[in-house]
Amino acid sequence: MKTKVIFSCLYSHILRMAKAAAHCLNKITCASLLLAFLCPIAAFSEDTWENWQERSGPISLVNQSPIQLLFLQPIPDRADTLPKGHSSIRLNTTITNTLISQESAHYAATVDMETIRTSLEVSYGVTPCLELGVSLPAAHHYSGFMDKPIREVERMSGKIRKVRQEEDANEFAYVVKKDDEVFMSGSKNSTGMQDLVLRAKGRVWDEDNILPGLSVRLAVKLPTGDEDRAFGSGKADWGLGLLLQKNINRMSAYLNADVTFPGDAFDDAGISLREFYTIMIGAEYRFTQQLSAIAQMNWITRPFEDTGLDMLEKRISELLIGLNYFTKSGIFIQIGGVEDIFDSCESGADFTFFLNIGLSL
Repeated sequence: MKTKVIFSCLYSHILRMAKAAAHCLNKITCASLLLAFLCPIAAFSEDTWENWQERSGPISLVNQSPIQLLFLQPIPDRADTLPKGHSSIRLNTTITNTLISQESAHYAATVDMETIRTSLEVSYGVTPCLELGVSLPAAHHYSGFMDKPIREVERMSGKIRKVRQEEDANEFAYVVKKDDEVFMSGSKNSTGMQDLVLRAKGRVWDEDNILPGLSVRLAVKLPTGDEDRAFGSGKADWGLGLLLQKNINRMSAYLNADVTFPGDAFDDAGISLREFYTIMIGAEYRFTQQLSAIAQMNWITRPFEDTGLDMLEKRISELLIGLNYFTKSGIFIQIGGVEDIFDSCESGADFTFFLNIGLSL
């Protein structure tokens, strides 16, 4: 009897994922064909591939707040598309410390943890103006080691948060409740794959002496992560965005603007979700052909509403700073950090350290 129940549950889960995957694949296939039809098929000059390799592009990290990671987030990207037949492979690894604890009339939430997250980002130039990609992320939740160093930094700056003063260092908690009923929770020392993301980017026009380059993109998140362990939302999300890029001598400026439409992930708990927006602005400066520095700001609204909790509803502002280095063999190395800025300390992750490694083929 138990075996039948297990197989029945497993079959239902696989069937639900297959239906969502088929629905989302139809969307991204149609959008890709539309992008290929609308975008001009311009011939690339012989030095286009070399020019593409000169710039690392924006820091390709999404916001690392554990709750925000449940939803589709657009990866910061350049407007340039990969030349036809070329590919890009990146392995992005982050370590993130998060400490937030809040209550309202109907909601209560505590997130006190660290996350090690690795995402394999693969992109391929299908035509001169169409690029397809996939993101395969995995994460590990644990109690961490950065609580004490962060507390000391906050103390020295004279801006130590009350929740940081009261916490026991290196503890673990990840639970969100509505009316004392848990609808989101994670476990200590748990590891799992997160939701897979499919991407398509189409170039609308090239940069000229005045206008920046412009591309449009579509992304679809498939529910491949385990929602019971907070590695996914259990529903498909999709989003659209615009990408702008302007190169002036050694400087490159990037602007992304995206909207995401989440699925009804917590509908069973009576929680409604809304579309949310992401804006990224960044600048890269090349010191040499191999070394560059980049700074960017992300502004992110949230999918939750009417909860009374900043950590679920309040927009997040964050600053990312990184150094990029290309080895002579063509390997890309990027290192840096992410910090919440302005009044986002009670709505997102505290601090993220990242190390990204890539290769263009």
